[in-house]
Amino acid sequence: MPSRSKFIQSLVDAHPEPFALIDERFTIVACNRRYAEAYTHLDPSDLVGMKCHEVSHKSAESCEINGEECPLARVFRDQAQVQVIHRHLDRNHDPEYVAIHGSPVYGDDGKLLYMGEGMHPISKEAELIFDEQKMVGCCPSFTRVLDNLCMVADTDAPVLIHGETGTGKEMAAQLLHRKSSRGSGELITVDCTQFTEEMFVNELFGHEQGAYTGCVGQKKGLVELAHKGTLFLDEIGEMPPSIQAKFLRVLESGTFRRLGGTKEIKADIRVIAATNRDLKEMVDKGLFRADLYYRINCMQVELPPLRHRKEDLPELVRHFLSRKVMGTHSASMSDEALNVLKRYNFPGNMRELRNLLERAALLARGNVILPEHLPEEIRHYNPALDQDTQHRDHDIETHACDTCSQPVTLDLIRRTLDHFHGSRRLTAKALKISERTLYRRLKELS
Repeated sequence: MPSRSKFIQSLVDAHPEPFALIDERFTIVACNRRYAEAYTHLDPSDLVGMKCHEVSHKSAESCEINGEECPLARVFRDQAQVQVIHRHLDRNHDPEYVAIHGSPVYGDDGKLLYMGEGMHPISKEAELIFDEQKMVGCCPSFTRVLDNLCMVADTDAPVLIHGETGTGKEMAAQLLHRKSSRGSGELITVDCTQFTEEMFVNELFGHEQGAYTGCVGQKKGLVELAHKGTLFLDEIGEMPPSIQAKFLRVLESGTFRRLGGTKEIKADIRVIAATNRDLKEMVDKGLFRADLYYRINCMQVELPPLRHRKEDLPELVRHFLSRKVMGTHSASMSDEALNVLKRYNFPGNMRELRNLLERAALLARGNVILPEHLPEEIRHYNPALDQDTQHRDHDIETHACDTCSQPVTLDLIRRTLDHFHGSRRLTAKALKISERTLYRRLKELS
C-alpha cells in the first residue's frame, strides 16, 4: 500500500486542471503542478501548509475580505458542491478570473475532511468579450454578474439582461452566446429601436417574392438567420405590441412564416433580450405583453451601473487610457483628476467614461490628464445637489409619464425637452423610452 501522502498526491495529480485539497482552516494539504504553476514559481510540495488565499489572492486574509463568496466556507457548511467566480492574482501578480468548483472530500468514517478545489480560468473569454468597454473589476457587484453570466450561459433558457444605458448589455449577450452550446452558431442582434412596426415584420420574418408592391426576390428574416444560434433583442421594451404577439408565437411554437408566405419554417433559437426599462411596470400599465414578459424572463441578469462600481474606476481609467485602447494618444491621469471622476455618478456609465477619457487625453496631448482637461460640468458636479434634483424632478417625471400611454409624438418630445432644459437623459426617462430611441426621434426633428 502506498503511504497516505503519496495516495493523496496521486489523486490530486490525476486532475488535468489546477487542483488542490484544502482543509477547514484554509490550509493547502496537496496540490498538483498546474495549480502551483498558475499562481507561483514554486513546486507543489512548497505550497503544502500555506493558506489558499495566500496563494490565489496574495493576501493574508480570506477571500471574503474582498466581498467574494468563500467556496470553502460553503462546502463545509452545506456539504455540497459549489461553483463561484473569483478574481485571482497569477504567478506574475496579474489579475485573472477563474471559475472555482469546490467539492466535499470525505474520510472513511464519513467525516468531511477537505474541499477539493478545481479551477478553470475564464479571463481570456471575459476579456475577449468585455475588452472594448472593459467590464472588468474587482468589486463584488461585478464578480456576481460574471458568476451569473457563466452559470446562465450553460443553459438554453431565455435570458433577460437589465441595465442602464452604457452598462454593456450587448457585450454580456455576446459572452452568453460564446460560452453556450450554440457558440458555433450565429449571434443575430435586433435593435428594437430602429424599426417601424411595418419594417419589424419584414426584418424579423423576411418575405417571399412579390409579398408587397415593389418587393423583389426572397429575403430571409433575422429569426431565420439565427437558426441553431442566438437571437439578441436589444431594448425589447421598444418592440410594438403587435410584434410582441407575433414573436411570442415563434417562441411558443418554434415556427414562423415569411411575409407573403404559407410555409411554416422552423426556428431553433435561443433568445436573449435586453432592456433599460422596467418591463414589469410596463406590463402593469398594459404597454408590454405579460405572457411575453414571463416567457423571456426565465433567467435574469442585472448589470450594475458604474456609480455602484467606483472602486473599479482606477483600473477602468488605466485601461481606457492605455496604448492598447488609445494608440498614440495614450495618457495617464493625475490623482486630482481621478478624485474629480470619483465624485461623478456617470449617468451614461461605461460608454460615457470612455468618451470622456478620449476627449481628456486629446486635450492633454497624450500627457498627464489634469482636472482642467475634464468637462466643466464634471469638475463642478455636486452629488448632493444632483440627488436633490432627482427628488425634485420625481413628481414632474411621474406626471410626464402619465402621458406615455399616448404615442410619443415629436410635439411631446419638444415640450418635454423644453421642460428639462434640453436634458436628453431626463427627457428619455420621463417619456419612458431609451436614450437611443430618443436620439433616433430627434433626428426626425432636425
